[in-house]
Amino acid sequence: MLPPSTLRICSLLLLTSPGSAAAEAAAALTVDVYSGPTDCPDDSKVQPGNHISLHYVGSIDKSSATGKPGKTFDSSRVRSEPVDVTIGIGKVIKGWDEGIVGLCVGSKANLIIPPELGYGHDGVDKDVPGGATLHFDIEVVSINAAPPERVEGNLFAEIDTDGNGELNESELEAYFKSIHVEEVPDEMWEHEDKNGDRIITWEEFSGPKGSRNPMGDEL
Repeated sequence: MLPPSTLRICSLLLLTSPGSAAAEAAAALTVDVYSGPTDCPDDSKVQPGNHISLHYVGSIDKSSATGKPGKTFDSSRVRSEPVDVTIGIGKVIKGWDEGIVGLCVGSKANLIIPPELGYGHDGVDKDVPGGATLHFDIEVVSINAAPPERVEGNLFAEIDTDGNGELNESELEAYFKSIHVEEVPDEMWEHEDKNGDRIITWEEFSGPKGSRNPMGDEL
């Protein structure tokens, strides 16, 4: 069994994964392709397990019972570059896993995702409250070669892109944006930044980090 500290940090860092949401009866997911191909060869069609690049604009849907309808909470268009994700195997929210599989490269689609297939009753932050129905305007840019396998049990190394044994604000922001969370949750700093210097060291980090400090200090 994982110790409480590991469970806590995993819940913070993986709060957008479908495994962190309560198991609920699936609600209706709407996928409307409004531009680009709707039929294509298999090698141009998103399959479960494909690593893809896509553009998206995420907002609160007009039908949502919570949140501000129409409010944009995240957009790759603002950053002027697509995001890379693995689709159909539980690495993203269920609405993406179910709604993007089967789309063709070059297609653009509107996905309306009920809370059960999005962020559930917990939500993500003030912009995406619990129970929100989501609207994603998606463009499938490309299907890519699979990325290198993540080193199991070392989430710290995945976030620490410069390998200096410390997680700075830029690294944490980049990680959370990669999982579609616009800001680093306050709880991350409260629980992990023990001395309040806005740097989370390998020693401070309570999540999966392997047995050896990347700067050479062994446990």
